[in-house]
Amino acid sequence: MNETIYFKQRQDGYKKVLANIKTNAHNRTDFENAIVEKIYRWWAEWQPDYEGWLKVADWLYASNCVIDAIGDEPQIYKVYREAMKHQRDTFTMDMGPIDNCLVEGDTLAISYNMYLTAKADIGPLKKGTTYKIKVTEFNKFANVEGYDEPMVVHLLLTSTTPGV
Repeated sequence: MNETIYFKQRQDGYKKVLANIKTNAHNRTDFENAIVEKIYRWWAEWQPDYEGWLKVADWLYASNCVIDAIGDEPQIYKVYREAMKHQRDTFTMDMGPIDNCLVEGDTLAISYNMYLTAKADIGPLKKGTTYKIKVTEFNKFANVEGYDEPMVVHLLLTSTTPGV
């Protein structure tokens, strides 16, 4: 895997969060610290290729997780996986570091930049051009039977693509 500057920033962000959790610098509950750690670990281990992404996504999202992200209707995680395969076939992806992270109870909100480079001309999107997309996610976590750490049970993802 080619390590980008964003890869290093994601790794550094995870190390910083681990230090904050160790001292409970933000005075969070154990559950809140667990979901913050998990989302930053997911970020640190995120992979741009589809198979690599599946390896980390399968321990983040519960199998029956509802995902409001791609398309007009919410999807169950297994259907979302297929949509992500199409996205990886269409674009080269990279994820910037988490810019903001807020957590309260079972819900964690993050914002970040996603970078998509078109593999072919697609309408107004031009092959080889990288598009920066601002993303906000709301992740609802729960303890799910069969897993030993909290899992995302609902994801709401919103994004804006300036200039497209």
